[in-house]
Amino acid sequence: MSHSGKLNILLPLAIFIVVTVVGCDASRVPKNIGDAPDGAVERLVVTDTGSVAAAEGKFLELVKRTDQKLVVVDFWAPWCGPCKMLSPSLQQIKKDWGDRIEVVKVNVDDSSALSDYFEVSGIPDVRVFRAGSQVADFVGVMPRQEIEAMLKSLE
Repeated sequence: MSHSGKLNILLPLAIFIVVTVVGCDASRVPKNIGDAPDGAVERLVVTDTGSVAAAEGKFLELVKRTDQKLVVVDFWAPWCGPCKMLSPSLQQIKKDWGDRIEVVKVNVDDSSALSDYFEVSGIPDVRVFRAGSQVADFVGVMPRQEIEAMLKSLE
């Protein structure tokens, strides 16, 4: 295979890895929750035994809040490898932060209206809300320590 042939194969692969695994800093206009559609989502809860489990909830009830509690919204899909990589970090953050934070998981396959409203074009796509307004976001997999540092800066 020629040098240009290898480049034609490797360049798209490298772009895919950077965008999918590392993520990209997409310049997005933060969305206000006011006009968002509602729908069934999962919220992470800490059980009496200290483990983290998923419970059903309604998107607007969980995110459209008037208090200052941070709400982390993870747009994901069960077939998404990077989503599976991010999930343990979000579970550990919920476990460590407890009631100080809400973690909401939106399956993009089941909630296309929400995904469309928030213009989700790549997953995992994580948005952080406070008092119904988006205050931060990232796309892709981010190390737990970096997510926690971001959340601490928003407290």
